[in-house]
Amino acid sequence: MLTPGNYRWDDTVEIVIIGYGLSGAVASITAHDLGARAVLLEKQPAETHCTCSSTAMGVFLSLSDIERATEYMTALCQVGSQPGLPWTDADTVKAWVTYTAQNKDWITRLGGNIKFFSRAAEFPQLPGADSMELWKYQGNGFRMMKFMYEQVASRNIDVRYQTSAVRLLTDNTGRVIGVKVADGRGKTPREINIRATRAVLLCTGGFEESEEMKLQYLRVYPMYFAGGTGNTGDGIRMAQEVGAGLWHMNCVSARLCAKFPDFSLAFFIDFSGGGWSQRSMKTEKEKAPAGFIIVDRYGRRYMTEELKPHAASYECGWFDSHRLEYPRVPSYHIFDQRRVKFGPLAQLSSGPTGPHRLYKWSRDNLTELQKGWIVKGDTVAELATKLNMPPENLENTINTWNRHCQVGNDPDFERNPLELVPLDEPPFFAIRLFPGGSNTLGGPRRNSRAQVLNPFGEPIPGLYAAGECGSVFGLLYPAGGGNLAECIAFGRIAAENAMREK
Repeated sequence: MLTPGNYRWDDTVEIVIIGYGLSGAVASITAHDLGARAVLLEKQPAETHCTCSSTAMGVFLSLSDIERATEYMTALCQVGSQPGLPWTDADTVKAWVTYTAQNKDWITRLGGNIKFFSRAAEFPQLPGADSMELWKYQGNGFRMMKFMYEQVASRNIDVRYQTSAVRLLTDNTGRVIGVKVADGRGKTPREINIRATRAVLLCTGGFEESEEMKLQYLRVYPMYFAGGTGNTGDGIRMAQEVGAGLWHMNCVSARLCAKFPDFSLAFFIDFSGGGWSQRSMKTEKEKAPAGFIIVDRYGRRYMTEELKPHAASYECGWFDSHRLEYPRVPSYHIFDQRRVKFGPLAQLSSGPTGPHRLYKWSRDNLTELQKGWIVKGDTVAELATKLNMPPENLENTINTWNRHCQVGNDPDFERNPLELVPLDEPPFFAIRLFPGGSNTLGGPRRNSRAQVLNPFGEPIPGLYAAGECGSVFGLLYPAGGGNLAECIAFGRIAAENAMREK
């Protein structure tokens, strides 16, 4: 840890914002419009800049009823806990609800192009769930972030790419007064100290790309994610060094996704065709175009495949203490020729195959079949053999599934009848699945003012956080668009309160 004291300052601003995703952009715009001189630091180069926000679908929450939303979030924060010990405190929930209800109007005032998407909570059985109103930026997360970059540029906000925050700098009282950074923009990288006369804001994202942190903190390993290539937990470690407490470290916004050894990011899969991954985010659904099941490494179904898109990864956390393995890691997406005919197996609305176009999935899936990403068998037994699972297990599983489809009822896992489409058009296929997808949620604990707290619940002066760097969400995630909603809401909360610092 650096010794507090007199530093040599190379630059002085009012507010230093670390991380240029959606929360960093919103915070910098808010701070600028309130009259601050701010600097926005981003360790990635401008030409390859990629964040969780830019690979997202572009859906965000803008709540329709504050009272009902508070009721829903309060109930959500009690799941898996006990009375009086919520995942997130009531004041912080109230701040999230209040500001999230303003998200639509805030984006619209800036001139953003948004459209109503749906009303759909991830857990409709909880009270107040009907308050979750989803809006979508036209052009998805990629276009949304392009719009935010334009907003930042139009204000002439000082953005420094290839500039990594190394350490937070404190005075003798423990107040955060600046940042030591590695400036890599010149021919020779150099370390400089930037003074923040008001505050430092951590908008650095989570730890999706830190294998060590994922192993130590998450409920299951390995886990892979589809965005945030620069999210290596930097902000979390820097906050710890100056005394921050942590929360939600074992919580994720994650489902099951595909991960292949020769590509760095995970892929969202359109399991049954026709945008299945978004089906649960809409209130009205049609019959699935094609059937599929998800099985463990032994060829057995273990949950309903009508997945919770931001919580299904928890289903993979069972550990077999006799075999010393997670039997559900990897799992397998099993489908037949009927699904292949419906086009790309990868989701085209978000992730690396979305509008960001980090990878272009072939329309006929042949390229991925040739790469070995998709495994093919002329018979179920042949497919099982290639997957190193007992053929009789997979054959029995598929035969049972087809019988359920014939009668329109899944007594094993109560799958929605609209999803009961048989697997009876050979050849048969599989894609290896892992828990993961959207993002981690853990990081420095914050309060309703976005101040970072120490382990005793006291604010660390001069330090704020927004976005998924210590997200307000705990075990469960409220609805599609929760992450982007939090970035918009807490980016503003952090900047507004930082401006009140003397």
